[in-house]
Amino acid sequence: MEHASAHEVVERLQQQVLDEYKLTARNLDDVAAIVQRLSSAQPHLLSELRPLEQKLGLILTLFKASVWSLLRQREDQQL
Repeated sequence: MEHASAHEVVERLQQQVLDEYKLTARNLDDVAAIVQRLSSAQPHLLSELRPLEQKLGLILTLFKASVWSLLRQREDQQL
């Protein structure tokens, strides 16, 4: 019975992590949209925003890798 309870706790925590990742992804999408609008509205800002764009790309890559790792881990636990 305790084992099932611990499993439920892990499932809940994993779901919370996935929900936070989803929220982060939405926030990153919002930031990307704002950056896109700014870059099209003010071309001179593009060079100023390039470092931010590069960092956002890295964050998105790390985010996707983390989600993929978590999903793979979940699959491995279910096997």
